[in-house]
Amino acid sequence: MIIQNKSSFLRYYLVALLNLFLVLTFPIFAQTLPSQNAKKQLREGNENYLKNDFKAAEEKYIMALNQSSDYFTARYNLANNYYKQKRYKEASESYESLIPQATTNDMKAKLWHNLGNSQLQAEQYEKSIVSYKNALRINPSDAQTRYNLAYAQQKLKKQQNQNQQNKDQQNKDQQNKDQQNKDQQNKDQQNKDQQNKDQQNKDQQNKDQQNKDQQDKAQQNKDQQNPANQNQGKGSKMDPKEAEKLLKAMAEKEKNTKEKVDKQLIRVSSKKVEKDW
Repeated sequence: MIIQNKSSFLRYYLVALLNLFLVLTFPIFAQTLPSQNAKKQLREGNENYLKNDFKAAEEKYIMALNQSSDYFTARYNLANNYYKQKRYKEASESYESLIPQATTNDMKAKLWHNLGNSQLQAEQYEKSIVSYKNALRINPSDAQTRYNLAYAQQKLKKQQNQNQQNKDQQNKDQQNKDQQNKDQQNKDQQNKDQQNKDQQNKDQQNKDQQNKDQQDKAQQNKDQQNPANQNQGKGSKMDPKEAEKLLKAMAEKEKNTKEKVDKQLIRVSSKKVEKDW
C-alpha cells in the first residue's frame, strides 16, 4: 500500500494496531473464515471507532456480520462499540454471548472482565462481582480485574447501606403516615361522637319542649272546658311577689287606719269637760 501523507499513514497505523490487538487477543476461535467484504466492513468500522464515530462504526460492524454472521472479531468490536456508547445492557449481552465461543482461557478471562465492566457501569454490582471472580479463576494474576473486583464490592456495600437507609426511612415515613391517619380517624370519631351527642341533646330539648307545649295546651283546653276551675285556678294562683305586695298594702292600710283612730281618741280626750253645776 502506498502511504500518500503523514495523516494517512497515522490512520493506517492505528487501524493496523487495532486489528493486530484483536487478532492477538483472540487468536483461535471456531468460525468459518469471514468474507473479504466482511473484513473490509470491519476495517472501515475500526476506522470510525478510532474517530469516536461510534454510530458509523456500529453500522459497519453490523454490515460485516451480515456478510459473516459468526465473525467473532466483528461481534467483539461491536460489543466494545456498545460499551463506548454507554449502552451497557447491549454490551453485556454481546460479551456474554461470546464467552461460550471462546477457545482459550485468556480469551474467556478478557470476556468475563469486560462483562464485569459493563455490569459495573450499569450498577449491577452483584453480577459484576461474579463476572470478575470468574475472570480471576481463569487468570488470578490479572491486577486490573482484582482492583475492579474490590471496587465493585465497595460499591455493592455502599449500595446496600443506602438501600437499607432508604428502607428504614420508608418504614419511618409509613409509620408517621399511619400514626397521622390514626390520629385523624380518632379526631374524626370524636367529632362525630360530639355531633351525635349534641344532636341527641337537641332532640331531647325539642322533645321536652314539645311535651311541655302539649301539657300547656291540654291544661288550657281543660281550663276552657271548666270555667269554675279556671276562676278557681286564677284565684288560687298568685305570684309570691304580688302576694307580698298585697300584704304590705293591707298592713299599711291597717296602720293608717289605726293612726286615724288614735288621733280621734286624742282629740276627744283633750276637750275640756264642762261641769253642769
